[in-house]
Amino acid sequence: MTESTRRTEIMEAVERLLARGGINAVTMRAVAAEADVSLRLVQYYGSTKDELIGSTLDRLADQSVERWRDRSRQPGCESQLEIIKAFFDEALPTDSASRELHRVGVCMAGLAITDPGLAGRAYQRHLNGLADHLSGVLRSSGLSATTVRCLALEVMALAHGVGTLIMVGQLAEDDARTLIRNYLERLGPQLSP
Repeated sequence: MTESTRRTEIMEAVERLLARGGINAVTMRAVAAEADVSLRLVQYYGSTKDELIGSTLDRLADQSVERWRDRSRQPGCESQLEIIKAFFDEALPTDSASRELHRVGVCMAGLAITDPGLAGRAYQRHLNGLADHLSGVLRSSGLSATTVRCLALEVMALAHGVGTLIMVGQLAEDDARTLIRNYLERLGPQLSP
């Protein structure tokens, strides 16, 4: 087995543990058991829990952004508003993959708040990268750079909050989509050149 394949198996084990049990479920021994490898091999790929979680989050962040980019490249997704809608469609936890990703994101947010170590910094890098990418999408709207950045953060905050409300059963998926649709209708005139 290649080193790249082994590393992927270990990162996927960390993801599964995070999705099932949160940060506390991730220990070096638990990762080894989940990946069905030796503890020594896990330690080779990450000398600390923070390092393993940070690497896993970087991997998940890249996958998440790529899924959104793929969605935003679909036919009919040319305007800034359509790209933001694609962001919401990708961010809402409506299937098993997006629910797991949201669960991990909430765990990472909690970690960034309580223990801003390596894993917390990885989550902050992810959020900054996402905000930068969204800002880039919105830049051609003619809005000021400050307004564009605030709008990107607003979209991220709404997606995260609505996603969490779906996950805890406070908001049904159809109601969440209506909420997002209403938000986009109000946002549309701001983005028109």
